[in-house]
Amino acid sequence: MPTLSSGISVALQAVLTHSQVLEITEHNIANASTPGYRRQSALLTAATPSSITGSDHGLGAGQRGGGVAIERIQRFNLEFFDGRYRAVSAETSNWGTQKEILTQLEPMLAETTEDGLLPKLDQFWAGWQALATDPTNTALRTMLLDDATSLTNAFNRRSSQITQLRADQNLVVGSQVDEINALATQVAQFNGEISRVLSVGEQPNDLMDKRDLALDRLAELTGAVSFPQKNGEVMVSVGGHVLVVGHDALKLHTQANTTDTSILDVYWEDNQKLIPPSGELKGTLEVRDQVLANQLSGLNTLALGLKTQVNDIHKTGFGLNNATQIDFFTGTGAGDLTVNPLLDAASIATSGSLSQPGNNTIALQLAGLKTVKGMKTGTATMNEYYNAQITELGFLTKRASDNSYQNGLVATALGDQRESVAGVSLDEEAANMARAQKAYQAAARVLTAYDEMLNVIINNMGLVGR
Repeated sequence: MPTLSSGISVALQAVLTHSQVLEITEHNIANASTPGYRRQSALLTAATPSSITGSDHGLGAGQRGGGVAIERIQRFNLEFFDGRYRAVSAETSNWGTQKEILTQLEPMLAETTEDGLLPKLDQFWAGWQALATDPTNTALRTMLLDDATSLTNAFNRRSSQITQLRADQNLVVGSQVDEINALATQVAQFNGEISRVLSVGEQPNDLMDKRDLALDRLAELTGAVSFPQKNGEVMVSVGGHVLVVGHDALKLHTQANTTDTSILDVYWEDNQKLIPPSGELKGTLEVRDQVLANQLSGLNTLALGLKTQVNDIHKTGFGLNNATQIDFFTGTGAGDLTVNPLLDAASIATSGSLSQPGNNTIALQLAGLKTVKGMKTGTATMNEYYNAQITELGFLTKRASDNSYQNGLVATALGDQRESVAGVSLDEEAANMARAQKAYQAAARVLTAYDEMLNVIINNMGLVGR
């Protein structure tokens, strides 16, 4: 017949099981606000029954139940959601990084203010036009020199600021590479721990949460993708090159560009150059190596165009003191463009003939450069050339802003969907806690009943007649 010990065992098993269910619920509630945490749930199953043998055989139908047990602790996670979320998150980070850098550049150029380069170019042309009306006016000559100095200072300042902004991105790239290496090392370590825990039949849910959090960040940085392995590990690659495999993480490093030593490129351990498909690193490199480089190149081209066109005309003219063959500007680009230090007000060439101070031929030619299409192989004036460059920058900034916003909406939606599956709902946990508590109380009440039965057997049986 059934024994008291088997009944106590079933009741005790129920108490311990529902106690663990309460612990899992408590763990969910404690981590409701923990980034990357995936809620967990105990999957209950009937314990293995036992056969009825011996003298008890035939007293009951079938086998004797073994009570309740926890089959496993389920972790709520959808891998295909993770992949989609990380891909969109990487694009959001790419465009967001570009937007952030370009937003820093726009105030430096200040083209919507009077300090813009276009207004200063217009002021320079207007200075020549004014001087053409009165070539012998010393005040107008001095004002022209001041306008020219202000123009060259504007070139110098913009060149310096763009160069510095590019150099700043080297620091950002170095910081991103350090973070990528640290995250890759973490993923490799988690791989080792997770595979070990799985090999002994346990479920490393919290370790998987931490690894997924690292994988999320790697995707934001580099557009990295991960591939689950049968032993619970993940392989991570960036742009088709393995970053993490098993317990090993490949390191990235920076080194100076072979053609431009002022910038740093990112390389793998095998000296292959890293070309990130997406993420913050891609955004940083694209703006540094393309947008900022193009802006600086365009500024240098404009500075050299201004210097060449003005000097070619100015050297053919004569100043009030009959000075001639004097360059108006000197320098090799926007960074060092300056008014010729040998040039003074009297030496400014306005006349096309010797000893004719009232002649304004050269001044008119220089004022007319505003409308001369001497840039882009004769298709644009200097003003048009720079205006096109600023317009392109505005377009790139708007594109980065729009793409960042649009991808951000998708990433938020996917994140919300992932959270609806894997996130902790306090209302749901409260209901689970109440259910587990009731089951625990019922099992404890069964133990109390067995305790009373044992008391009767031990203390009252065999006391007949008393």
